Amino acid sequence: MTTNLLTVFLFSYFFSLIGDRVPSLGHNVWGKKKANFIVMAIPTAIMLLFSLLRNNIGDTFYYTYTYDLNIENGIVQPQFGSKAFLFETMQYLLQKSGFESHSLVTVCSLLTIIPMALFLRNYAFSFDTAVFLFFTTGLYTSTMNGIRQYVATGILLMGTRFLFSPKKSDFFKYLILIFIAYLIHSSALVMIPLYFLCRQRAWSLSTFAIIGGGMLALFFVSMFMPSFMDMLQDGDYEIYTQGWFDEGSRETGTEIFRILFNCLHVALSINFSKEIRSVSPVCDILINLSVVHAAIYMLAGYNWIFARFAFYTAPYVILLLSLIFGICLKQKRNQALYVLLIAAYLVFFVKEAYATGMDLYSSDFFTPNNNTWFEFLR
Repeated sequence: MTTNLLTVFLFSYFFSLIGDRVPSLGHNVWGKKKANFIVMAIPTAIMLLFSLLRNNIGDTFYYTYTYDLNIENGIVQPQFGSKAFLFETMQYLLQKSGFESHSLVTVCSLLTIIPMALFLRNYAFSFDTAVFLFFTTGLYTSTMNGIRQYVATGILLMGTRFLFSPKKSDFFKYLILIFIAYLIHSSALVMIPLYFLCRQRAWSLSTFAIIGGGMLALFFVSMFMPSFMDMLQDGDYEIYTQGWFDEGSRETGTEIFRILFNCLHVALSINFSKEIRSVSPVCDILINLSVVHAAIYMLAGYNWIFARFAFYTAPYVILLLSLIFGICLKQKRNQALYVLLIAAYLVFFVKEAYATGMDLYSSDFFTPNNNTWFEFLR
């Protein structure tokens, strides 16, 4: 794991601890005082800078390369109705304004990290625990891969109050945000059925149907996978379907350790179901979305492409875990489990850092006499 990432993690967590303990106006959805906004801005800025200064990791190179290639071949004005129209428009405006390719990474980082930080401040039971989990669940490093999807996720997170609201009319407000996110990445439409599914009572028949369906799908996935890949060929995942129908070139599934780890929160929510469900009706939504998250990773065991849909559910897993850590695990009788889980998440953090190539992190902005960043701010 790079020293850079570890430094970002430690400083972000340190300032989030301070932010949670400095008096602040307003309460979060759990009735607790929100983290101090000014202090919260410090870990947010640290995470943001590390993200936007990168020139590799995940699909960063692909987007910057495509950006430069479009300029060389002639900037094409996006057509309404095209895939990712809003993203293409954003890229077009940056290109026409003369900004270099890294400006795209900068804007995408802003649209991802800032909404995520505000989301954790407003909806996590404890901001410092949420920041800890943001790193140790691998979500932070994951935001540097799947750039467009995380911009879409950032847009959807800004409408979390509509997702949590019991008012039926708020669905249409959330639907508007889904449509905006869809213009960034078409997979955002998955939140329409999830909106209705997550509003069911936790551990009802629908919850067990999700778990059972995910496990059952593992046995029959080879039957529907060709049809699924054929469907993706017309969407934003077209590039990942190339070679699928060629024998011997198919992608493999995610590793079993990652699958089990992404199902851990389900076991915890079952064990502490009485404690967390008595806190707020919002807990039902969090549990159901977390169960969907686990089911997605079960399918990802067959082909990793499914894990991309978990980008939309992962932030809610952090909220659920923050609640469990804050209410259940800090009780004296659960302290051993608390310490064990902290250790487990730290191990996963290190493992994910290497798995996502964070040990290879590089940035042009740290090299001498490089004025790209200043040109962008000019």
